[in-house]
Amino acid sequence: MTFEWPELLWLILLAPVALVLQLWSERRRRRQAAAFANPALLPNVVTARPGWRAWLPVACYLLAASVLLVALARPEAVARVPRDEATVMLVLDASASMLADDVSPSRVAAARQAVGQLLDQLPERFQVGLVTFSASAHVESRPTRDRAALREALANFKMRPGTAMGDGLRLALAMSRTVTPGNTAAPGNPAARPPTTVLLLGDGLNTNGAPPLLAAEEARQEGVQVFTVALGTANATMQQGDGRFVSVAPDQATLQGVAELTGGRFFTAPTSDDLASVYRELGSRITYAREEREVTATFLAGAAALLLAGAGLSLMLFRRLP
Repeated sequence: MTFEWPELLWLILLAPVALVLQLWSERRRRRQAAAFANPALLPNVVTARPGWRAWLPVACYLLAASVLLVALARPEAVARVPRDEATVMLVLDASASMLADDVSPSRVAAARQAVGQLLDQLPERFQVGLVTFSASAHVESRPTRDRAALREALANFKMRPGTAMGDGLRLALAMSRTVTPGNTAAPGNPAARPPTTVLLLGDGLNTNGAPPLLAAEEARQEGVQVFTVALGTANATMQQGDGRFVSVAPDQATLQGVAELTGGRFFTAPTSDDLASVYRELGSRITYAREEREVTATFLAGAAALLLAGAGLSLMLFRRLP
C-alpha cells in the first residue's frame, strides 16, 4: 500500500500520547475526589465500577482517529480489476517434436485442446491472435474476436521441422501492434499499443532465427508480459526416420528466462491434465489487470464505524456521550 500524503501518518503517534494524557487525567481526578471525600464511604455511594470497560469507548475513539488519519493520507492499494479490452497473442510451437506422445495423445493435440479451453474463459471482447513457429514463424490468425475462425486456424496449422522461437515471439509483437485500425504503434513504445499479453508454448531448443531472449527484451521494452509453458517430460525421446531415438526434452531454461525477463510467469506441464490447469490459471491472470486504486473511502467507512461503536458503548455504560 502506498500513500499520496504519507507525512500525515506521523500524526498517528499522537494516539498513544492522548492515551497517556487520559490516564493522567483520570488519576488526577481520583486524587482530587479523594481529597474532598471519605474513601470508606464510596462503596455505599457507588455500587459498581465499569473497570476496564470504561476504556472501551476511549479505545474506539483513538482507533477512529488513527484510521481517519490513514484515510487523509490518501492510501492506494493494488487491486485486481477486469480488463475492458486486451489482445492475447498465442504463440505455439509447430515443430516436429510436438508430435511426441509423452503427453497424451500428443503434445500438439494436448496443446490445441488446452488452448481451446482458454478461449472459452477469455471474454468475447478480447482480441486473440495465433502465431506458430517451426523453422520460421507463421501468422495463422490475426488478432480477432471471431472465435470460430480462430478455432479453425488452431485445428489446421501445419507441423514443420525446425524451431524459431524468437521469430515467433517477434511476429506476435508485430501482429499485436496492428490490431486496431490506424494503430501506428512503434516498437519500444508501450503507450501506443493496446494492452497485450503473449502466451508462448514450446518444447524445443531454438534452432533458427532470432535468439528468444533478444525477442523477450523487445517485449519487455514494449510493456508486454510473456507467459511461457514448457510442454513435455525431461526424458522424452522420438524415433527418427533412420530408427535412431533422439531427445525431445523441453527447453525449460530458455522459456523460464523469457517469462522472467518480461515480468510474466513460467509453467511446466508434463501431462495433459497439468496443461489444462495451467490454462485455467492463465485465463484468470490475463482477464484481470493489477491497478493501483485509491481506498480512502474504505478507511473513512472504518473510522465512522469505530466512532459509532465508541458512542454506542459510551451511551450503554455511562448513559452519556463524551
